[in-house]
Amino acid sequence: MAIWNKLSQAYLSRNNTLFEAFNLADKDGNIINSFGVASNIPIANGDVDGYAAIHKFGRNPNVGNAPETVWMHGGKYQYLAVDSPSTLYAYSAESEDSASGDAARTITIFGLDNNFNEIEETVTVGGAATTLEFLRVYRAFVATAGVTGTNEGNVLISTGAGGTGTVLADIGVIGTGTTFGLGQTQLALYTIPAGKTGYLTTWNVGCAPMNNKATVLLKSRELDGDAPFRTKDIIDLVGGYHTQNYSIPLRFPEKTDIEIVSAGDTGTIISSSFDIILVDNPA
Repeated sequence: MAIWNKLSQAYLSRNNTLFEAFNLADKDGNIINSFGVASNIPIANGDVDGYAAIHKFGRNPNVGNAPETVWMHGGKYQYLAVDSPSTLYAYSAESEDSASGDAARTITIFGLDNNFNEIEETVTVGGAATTLEFLRVYRAFVATAGVTGTNEGNVLISTGAGGTGTVLADIGVIGTGTTFGLGQTQLALYTIPAGKTGYLTTWNVGCAPMNNKATVLLKSRELDGDAPFRTKDIIDLVGGYHTQNYSIPLRFPEKTDIEIVSAGDTGTIISSSFDIILVDNPA
């Protein structure tokens, strides 16, 4: 059999060149399908050492002409300054969101500490602050609830009691008149933890009503160098839904903030999500 050498642009003589083949295996040594969506199932299942996945999604129900972060609270997201972590409170103006109420009782908060390591803690709505100090929050959800099974009001995760200070997350509600709690934050932002590199594979954007126009930005900044936010990609759309798949993923080093920002016609609803594969950095 003739073998072609791409580097030398010639056929190999006597077939005396060695070739190596590589396979990806899970932690038990089972060969993994490395093609298509199925190849990521072992990562999602936690079977591949050194790999993990994160799916982030957010919604802003009232975007206007000024740029806003895609999150339920609205407006531009305010980050805590590096080296200024804080304990956090969970608060709702709805009386049933409370320790013994019919709605949200406790909230689990996920984020990063001052060293950008992942932390989590569960607190009571309207109760004491966390014992841990958070530098970043990327997710929170209703951990326990009364008979309604979810939050009835907006649950704010903030640095001050009673929803004061800096709001870092908001478990919102949807609907008019009769509303229903979402039970989890809608935050289209994320920070790559220490010791990991993130590879963003997919970015989705939805826009409503159908005739409204919007410009949506995928932005990031590397905090090790105290760099400003940069636009990494941009989507312009008039209503509808758009998916951006990256055949070559966007690479983000550890301690990088990633945020989705949008501006558009007054009253535009923007939803957005993105998927990241996290890979442990070499020791």
